Amino acid sequence: MVSCASAPRNKALDSYPAGVIGRTSVIYYDVHGRTFAELRADMRRLGPKIADSSFVGETRSPMRWNWRTESIGASSCAIREVTLTVNAEITLPRWTPPADTEPGLAAEWTRFIAALETHEAGHKDISARAGRDIVERLRGLWGLCSVISTRANDLAREIVDRSAAEQKAYDAATRHGLTQGTAFGAGRVGMVRLSATAPLTLLAAPRPGTVRGIFPVPLERAWRAVPAVYTAVDLAINATDSTAHAVGDSLTVRGKIGASPLSELLDCGTSPIGRNADSVDVALFVTSRLESSESSSVAMTSTVQAVAHPTGAAPILCRSRGVLEQRLVAALGRELAR
Repeated sequence: MVSCASAPRNKALDSYPAGVIGRTSVIYYDVHGRTFAELRADMRRLGPKIADSSFVGETRSPMRWNWRTESIGASSCAIREVTLTVNAEITLPRWTPPADTEPGLAAEWTRFIAALETHEAGHKDISARAGRDIVERLRGLWGLCSVISTRANDLAREIVDRSAAEQKAYDAATRHGLTQGTAFGAGRVGMVRLSATAPLTLLAAPRPGTVRGIFPVPLERAWRAVPAVYTAVDLAINATDSTAHAVGDSLTVRGKIGASPLSELLDCGTSPIGRNADSVDVALFVTSRLESSESSSVAMTSTVQAVAHPTGAAPILCRSRGVLEQRLVAALGRELAR
């Protein structure tokens, strides 16, 4: 099976720094469907599984190193000709659109895959930089011949351990790529009727249950402030409709957003059907829309869509408590007062 639209291989996947021998293998898992919901479900079912969580992509990039030692004295040796290889294996979904594909799906898939490749290439780059650091630290290292190899391996492993910590920090900072656009369907704009199995979608117009705030400033001034507003409440914009002046953050979280337990923000019901929001993975899509109001004012309307995904159980539609939406309104007020 060929990849969608026969897209050329992303050059970022094969980029390695000087002094590092890099090899990138892409492993595809084939997904099928004609709608957003079908493709999302297939990726959740077939994608890589890590610690009981399902992901759409994964990168493994083990390193191997060796060197030649050279005697430089009666009992001293130096390391020469350091060789380091990074063998990256990147797992990605692959899809061929059927004839009756839902409108807009092929374009969104192309956008999504490009964002996913960028995120996974970032994981590979962290390993590649660590490999470069190993080469630079070991080249010319010298000491007693009896301990030089042990010392070199210890230095290399320290760098590898640091790289592993950087990988975790990268995923935390990007929310496993969501801030880079890897939320499938984030590029799709429109109204949806939310259910526990429906895709979470950027709402370009408000719906019942939203929180609304009005500010005495021009629309464009408030629009420029919105990115800082989302940052202030521990969110990151990864979907934008500049025509409708709508933005959103699509993310999957467990336990907390920032310092706030999810149970303070969401009601996902009670047992046996519902779950405490703090104990399960929850897919969120926070949407904010600006519109001109009366007397040169602007109104911001924010909505939270949320679906809990308990392990081994059916999805649960959660209800927002309005807390996060109110925080967005308050954050915009503070930002405009600066």
